[in-house]
Formats: sequence, C-alpha cells, structure tokens
Amino acid sequence: MAEWMRTAILIVALAISAVIGTIGAQWLGGPRGGLGPTILQTVDQIDAAIAILGVLAIASVLGLLTAKVTTAASGMFVLGFALFALAMRTQGVSEFIFSDGNTSSLMIEAVCLSVVILCSSVFIFQFSNPLKDVPLNQSGSWDAPFSLRTVGITLLISLAMLPVIWIIAVTPSKGQVIGSAVIGGIAVACLARMCMPHTQPILLFAAPTAIAAVGYAIATFLGISDTAFTQNTLSPLLFPLPIEYAAGSIMGISIGLSWGASLAEKVTPEIA
Repeated sequence: MAEWMRTAILIVALAISAVIGTIGAQWLGGPRGGLGPTILQTVDQIDAAIAILGVLAIASVLGLLTAKVTTAASGMFVLGFALFALAMRTQGVSEFIFSDGNTSSLMIEAVCLSVVILCSSVFIFQFSNPLKDVPLNQSGSWDAPFSLRTVGITLLISLAMLPVIWIIAVTPSKGQVIGSAVIGGIAVACLARMCMPHTQPILLFAAPTAIAAVGYAIATFLGISDTAFTQNTLSPLLFPLPIEYAAGSIMGISIGLSWGASLAEKVTPEIA
C-alpha cells in the first residue's frame, strides 16, 4: 500500500476517534455541572464507566484497522487520541479539589483504567503485526512480554513519568498536564528501547497509567487541600487525572518508540 494511503487512513482514524471521544465525554456529567473530572466523580458512575469502555472499545477497533496498514504503535496512538479528545472535554484537577474528591478513588480509577488499556493493547498487538523495529534476541525470538522480568522492568521505567510531570506540569492547565504526560511517555518509551530492546511493548502502554497511583500517593503524603491549590503549593503529581495520564502516556509512548528505535539497535546482541 502506498505511503500516502497509510497516512490518509491514520488521519481518518484519528478524526473518527476524536469524535468518539468527544461523544463519550457527554456521559461524564459532574455533580456541580459540567463534565466530571473522573469516572468516580460523576453523577452516574455506571453510565460514565460504560461510556469510557465504549470509547476504548471503538477506539481499539479503529486502532486495529490502522495497525493493519501501518504499525501497532500507530494503532495505539489512535486509542490515546480518543482519550485525549475525551479528556479535553472534561473538568480538570481544580474541579476534583473543590468537589472534595479523595485520592483513593483516583488510585483505584488509574489502576482499573490501566487494566482496560492493557486489554486494548493486547487486542491490537495480537491481531495486527508486531513492531518490526524490535530486534530479536540471541535465540532468534522476542522476549516474553509478560514474564516477571519484563513486568518488573516495565514498572520501574514507567516511574520516569513522575519526575517528568513534576518538572513540566507547573500549572494545572489541560494542555500542560497532558503535554507533560506525553513527554513522560516519550521518556518511558526511550528507556524501554534501551532496557527491553527485544520485547514487544504490549505492557508498556498500560503501565504508566497504573504508576499514576504512585504519584497520587506521593501527592497525598505532601498534602492536598483547596488552600494548597489556590496558593499553588499543590504537588504537580496530582495535576494529571487518570484519563489525562492515559491519553498523554499512550500518545507519548507511540511517538517515543519511533524516536528511540536506534537505541534498541545499539544494544542488539551479535548472533554468531
């Protein structure tokens, strides 16, 4: 297939995913009016959860169709873009603070959302083509994507999200918090290329969203209040909410895997 056709398919998929994300956001009605900042801070949590699952399901299918003609990373970018469109419609951390939200619910939501993203990642990678720029190991195969070693390294390098967000997200504006998550995702992807050069990044797309729970725990320890928010002393780790973490990190990892391809090639072992 011609390159321009692949690009056109990707653009169309992104446009459709943006529409799906925007429509899905309408079911996240908040108790104070507007759209709730999280699933658990909506008027009807069941409707909100179904809407998020619906957005992810449709975006996963779009991502798979895109991955069939491009790459699995591009397919995951489509998924992240749907969440990005949804996140841009919802309220931010200010609504969470002034609605007396608790971080325990954020941690639960982050972990649950990461599980759903993992299912989408498995779906896209399983039924499309693996990334061709992931070199084979000395045995002539890829490392197991869900071995204890892979899971451990993935979680460790995903912690790189937190310092990136701490440094970059100096204000709670939507663009800045999602942008910081994108940059964090790029950093995580580059680290994955160096530390796990022979592993298909199936788990990598979901791990940073789960790691958000660690950031929320740190922010809770440092203190959360409306006074801290108004005085700009609130920890930046709380600024991206779970959907924003997910949207930014997925798009960032998709970009970073492309940028960091040469890092994997440098550590490819020689086969006699």
